[in-house]
Amino acid sequence: MRASLTQLLAECARLASGVGIGALASVVRRRGSLPMSATAKLLVTAGGARLGTVGGGCLEAEIIAAALEVVETRTPRITIHTLNAELAGDYGLTCGGTAHVLIEPIFPDAVLARVYTDAAALLAAGGRGTIETGLDWSAGVVKQLHTPPVADIDIPQLDPTRALDPIAPPPRLVIFGGGHVGARVAEAAAFAGFRVTLCDDRAEFADAARHPQCERTLVCDFADVSATALAAEDFVVIATRGHAHDTLIAAQIATRPLRYLGMLGSRRKGALAGEVLASWGVPAEAIARIRTPVGLAIGADTPEEIAISVVADLIATRRRVAAPSLSER
Repeated sequence: MRASLTQLLAECARLASGVGIGALASVVRRRGSLPMSATAKLLVTAGGARLGTVGGGCLEAEIIAAALEVVETRTPRITIHTLNAELAGDYGLTCGGTAHVLIEPIFPDAVLARVYTDAAALLAAGGRGTIETGLDWSAGVVKQLHTPPVADIDIPQLDPTRALDPIAPPPRLVIFGGGHVGARVAEAAAFAGFRVTLCDDRAEFADAARHPQCERTLVCDFADVSATALAAEDFVVIATRGHAHDTLIAAQIATRPLRYLGMLGSRRKGALAGEVLASWGVPAEAIARIRTPVGLAIGADTPEEIAISVVADLIATRRRVAAPSLSER
């Protein structure tokens, strides 16, 4: 069963508080092409119930078997799983890879209960931290939650004595414009794991009932978008119904340290918007940061195709993968 990180942490906290026992498998190192996320997790209970996934198939079966052994021994271990060329072919991959997985027991224990309870609460509140897990529990559970995070990492790290697991909420995407394209981008982004805030200056287009996939909908005057409370980690896509609105919004936020800023439209529209922004005193380096046309160059035409193009670019930025955007071609 798929689950969010918050759900997994909360269930670990419940088990550690005395409800039952299980084992949590977390990918802590990954190399090559593998059918699993670099942050994949799977909780297996003593009764065989499962929450989360580490990719399915034969690799997940191996990890489940190892997890059930850890349930019995109550000793954490690192398991190494290799996808060879034959198995990779079964997955439709061109090559194999290797995953290191930390499998740790979950049982009634004050340290475990506190760490998982605090981590779940931190994540639910939108906070960030790092869970540090020692690999030697011979003298008792070695686990603690660090806030703020101990390092600037976005995927788990493994060294000979410990594993570091970053705890952070899914990235937030703020979309300005609730029309056809904005709505489709919101749907695709939410499906891809982004927390979506959709803003429009028309109440009927910023209606939560119209956009159930959004975490938040906001009616705001495009001349003052301060209510969005943009943060440096946020992704932003400007897709309003008009060139003037887009430029007005861009002028307010282009100089902010955003993770991503894209604006819907043609190259000509982008050039014209850049000229207007420059005349308003927006620095050239800030204007250059605006991705317009927004999205990857896949020949998108319909609102649905444009949404896929845009969200693919968001994912590439989130995962720090180089991909040719429309603005770069």
